[in-house]
Amino acid sequence: MLRTRLAPSLIFALLMPLTAPSQAGELEEMRATLGEMQKLLQQQQARIEQLEKQASTKPETSRTDSGPTGGPIVLVPATPSGATQNEPPLATLYGRLDLFAETNWGGSKGSRVSIESGGMNGSRLGLKGGKAIAPETNFIYQMEAGFFANNGKLGQSDSNNTRLFGRQMYAGVEGRYGRLTVGRQYSPFFMGMIQFDAFENGYGSPTNYGTVEPGPVRYDNAVVYATPRLYGLTSTLFAALGGRTGGAEQNTLGLNLDYSNGPLGLGLAYQYDNHNAVLDKTTRHLFTGASYQLGPVKLMGGLAGYDRQPDVGPLVEWRSWFLGSRIDVTPSGQLRLNYGEGHSLASSNDRGRIFSAAWMETINAQFKAYLAWSRNLNQPASALAPSGTSASGYYTINPGDTANGLAAGIQYVF
Repeated sequence: MLRTRLAPSLIFALLMPLTAPSQAGELEEMRATLGEMQKLLQQQQARIEQLEKQASTKPETSRTDSGPTGGPIVLVPATPSGATQNEPPLATLYGRLDLFAETNWGGSKGSRVSIESGGMNGSRLGLKGGKAIAPETNFIYQMEAGFFANNGKLGQSDSNNTRLFGRQMYAGVEGRYGRLTVGRQYSPFFMGMIQFDAFENGYGSPTNYGTVEPGPVRYDNAVVYATPRLYGLTSTLFAALGGRTGGAEQNTLGLNLDYSNGPLGLGLAYQYDNHNAVLDKTTRHLFTGASYQLGPVKLMGGLAGYDRQPDVGPLVEWRSWFLGSRIDVTPSGQLRLNYGEGHSLASSNDRGRIFSAAWMETINAQFKAYLAWSRNLNQPASALAPSGTSASGYYTINPGDTANGLAAGIQYVF
């Protein structure tokens, strides 16, 4: 900085002989000034070298809080003594707070105004980390609790059970041969679908409230193996064990393929649930999606469907599709657009359609604000309405109503 301040003075001093009379007294004064400036620059250079040396030998601390640019709180050094280069921190505390105000109208039951949690992403608090157990192999774990920021209640709980770590709770290993984890985890089918959803299952997403069915979001007793990415392709194998006496076949199996090469992304996912998520039926899910980045515009979409066979009753076959985009309009603002629709093959009057638009504004690395609008058009046998990803309350309508939603929210991440 000092060199920058001195530069104009130095230039001015050098140019003076070209514009001023060449007098002996002025020349001597200029020489003296330049000499003083040279001494001052030498002193500042020595100080810079001293500070750089101190910075390179600064001891590690046992805790690193998030700084001006944000980030999780690392409770131990990222590279402790004896650790491998790719070893994760032993413990990292992180979280997300998502609060939004919502108004709904159009339903024959009336309108609604509410404060909710989890508009674009569910609020959460988690702890994750790992430890090297062999060369190029780490033990890893993650514990993540969901909560409603508008009332303080735990998320992912119901009348039958209260979950402390309802979002995720697993342990496993990862290394050069991939990643193997066991516990309560996201369904690879769900994760494979929402990566092609412009709203990523958030407010206004067709995958959020039934238009496009993503299947169960998470499974207990799940084993997930993800291969390393090779030539742009990675695959994920999934099995969730029912764990019930006399129900050896009550499990869930899945496979997800993901290909990424430059601007192109492709996905294919399959999942078979045999009386696991719901004890009186089996369900088969299939999805294929694609995305392409074209300058500031990313086009995204997919085709999905499921066949659900109850133990008693007819087969239900649902087919759906969605198409959306993410447009980087400004360096900090992104416009998201989405359309989706779904219907059963057995009925001619249960089609649901959804139009959505959202603006995401990034304030800084930790803080975002958003505004989302969604409109559901329902046939007489459909009653779909907007909601957040994990709201504590929902707008309800009668079948055939047109439901509208407008949400304004904030996200804080650490």
